[in-house]
Amino acid sequence: MGNNINYSIDKLKKAFNEKNLTLYLGAGVSIESNLPSWEKLVLAMYFAKISEQEMQGWRPFPNYLFAIAEWHLANSAEPLEITARKLLKYYGDKKMADSLFLEDLHRTLYGGYLNEGDNLIRPIEKSFLRNYNSTLSAISKLCEQNYRGIKSVITYNYDNLLEISLDNFNYQTIFGLTELDPSKLPIYHVHGYVPLDKKIRGSKGNEIVFTEYQYHKIAEDPYNWSNLVQLQTMSNSVGLMVGLSLSDRNMRRLLDAVRNAPIQSTNFALLEEPDTSPPSDEVLDKINDKAISYLSKFENSGIKSELPGFSIYSQPRGIKSAKPSVKSSRSGEKGPRYREEIAGIIEQVKRLDKEQMEYVLEQLGVQPIWYKDVLDIQVIIDQII
Repeated sequence: MGNNINYSIDKLKKAFNEKNLTLYLGAGVSIESNLPSWEKLVLAMYFAKISEQEMQGWRPFPNYLFAIAEWHLANSAEPLEITARKLLKYYGDKKMADSLFLEDLHRTLYGGYLNEGDNLIRPIEKSFLRNYNSTLSAISKLCEQNYRGIKSVITYNYDNLLEISLDNFNYQTIFGLTELDPSKLPIYHVHGYVPLDKKIRGSKGNEIVFTEYQYHKIAEDPYNWSNLVQLQTMSNSVGLMVGLSLSDRNMRRLLDAVRNAPIQSTNFALLEEPDTSPPSDEVLDKINDKAISYLSKFENSGIKSELPGFSIYSQPRGIKSAKPSVKSSRSGEKGPRYREEIAGIIEQVKRLDKEQMEYVLEQLGVQPIWYKDVLDIQVIIDQII
């Protein structure tokens, strides 16, 4: 499950027993309950919005919105920030813009739980969520320890699945400036709060952090409540990040700030092991075909190396690199030799990518705990208890 796993678990156990452990939760916690990632949420909301006016009657159901969003992510080069801004254009400056945005956000976020009338298909209760979401179940059990355990929870998710999973446990949901109840576990929704039950008060539309512009506004305000909360927890407690990719720029900025502070923080992140499986023969053949096409372009353009007497296309066509010291995992397999050679290069790229990722995380003061399967998360968290 990764490097230094015993060291990491020991540190987390110690913080847990001293009630000095903070959880940082990302979209990966809710995805197991079929809620969309932020990327899919943005695209699904956008497609749903344009379908109301410009798709000539086409109204995709939520499952198709998510599937089309996934396809679009794989096939579009447009930055999601641009799509998010295009989406907000549809709400304009109308008086009801905030409430309409919140309605659409709620409908898309919980689309898998709602019928066409935006009513719950079935009651969503603690047992239901825990039975079908092993990560959420493990996190909930971690939070329920009264005399030791979790100091606070920072969630970057809009949803309240954790609160539903905790049911009657003594917690306090916080999504703005408010007075803390020291007897309760604080759950901070630093990007906004959109509960499943519309009768529960949540964030206003203009309080939802949705676009990069809104992130920048928060970053520029040193006294913003969410920045202060995160800086305090990162400085005064041990952190465990679950379901986060650390792609949030604002979070990396805060980690950098804490890293440079006199008091050093300790943070751990549960991260999925990078895929090390070899590419398929079809992928290897496409790479080889592309390389041959580049060779033709080099030859036709007359490009030459700065080294005298040597050009980048003068090597024999069968050679892909200098003689490797490490054999490819495909070594000895039948088929064109270029497949083994290209696969060997890709294996080393993946290995170096992971090493470089660990280096970057170290610079942010984060120790990765690698896992191979999502069920490993529950095993790791259970070890802390």
